[in-house]
Amino acid sequence: MIVVTLTDCPPRLRGDLSKWLLEINTGVYVGQLNKRVREELWKRICDNLPRGRATMVYSANNEQGMEFRVHNTRWMPVDFEGLTLMMRPATTESGAVSMDRSSKAAISRMVQNKRAEQDKRAQKRGYVVIDVETTGLDPAHNEILEIGALRIIEHKISERFSAMIHPKCPIPQDIMDLTGITQQMADKGIELKKALEEFWDFLGQSAVIGHNLSFDLAFLKKASVDTGISIPINSCFDTLTLARRRIQDIADYRLETLAGYFEIKPERFHRALEDCYTTFQIYEKLNEIG
Repeated sequence: MIVVTLTDCPPRLRGDLSKWLLEINTGVYVGQLNKRVREELWKRICDNLPRGRATMVYSANNEQGMEFRVHNTRWMPVDFEGLTLMMRPATTESGAVSMDRSSKAAISRMVQNKRAEQDKRAQKRGYVVIDVETTGLDPAHNEILEIGALRIIEHKISERFSAMIHPKCPIPQDIMDLTGITQQMADKGIELKKALEEFWDFLGQSAVIGHNLSFDLAFLKKASVDTGISIPINSCFDTLTLARRRIQDIADYRLETLAGYFEIKPERFHRALEDCYTTFQIYEKLNEIG
């Protein structure tokens, strides 16, 4: 399902939209489109609506069940810890646009309540803990070396996924020292595309848990785009963010530090599957003190 609303729409653009969507009121269009047509239609809207405003809402396989796009409007979709909300502009006495304090407080409460509900559902139906090891810190220039994942159901590990990936470039010495992954080990790994296909298939639509999750997802998404693999939309929970909210008496929030705080003693760090085990235990501990 897709809904498009327009203001100050040129007749030519209205005609184009009418070929694909049903106009149910002035400037309001609804219909069913595949992704390719939807993207082309949105591009056409943006290219041919210099003064008017446009908003597109369409069904998506995420926690909210929908996604937003806007053009030339002050109502902006913003990300609040994985949730997409619409920021409503408030006009100050000087005429500037800002977000009023009551709106910020309401959004904060909404996010907290939503996260609490998601936490409960994730624990009940299970979730997947993920981790990647890479040849560096920049997803634009470095590669994924290893992917690990654990499926957790009813607080217990039900499935495991692990893949060593054959990199295109030699592994830097500092990365070999940090991870213990040697060039010889990596040379026996599988191709990146095959590893990603198997990983995303293992993940499915489950909620995702990770530590500093944005780092892992940046590499996974970049690699998936480069290899032409579609990326599912999953609910995501970061133990780094959760720890910052729930623990204050700690020097820093690195995985090693949190493991020590909770007296978790993994065999080693900086290997994907082992870090998944540690993250899983930390996530469970964080929920106990929530």
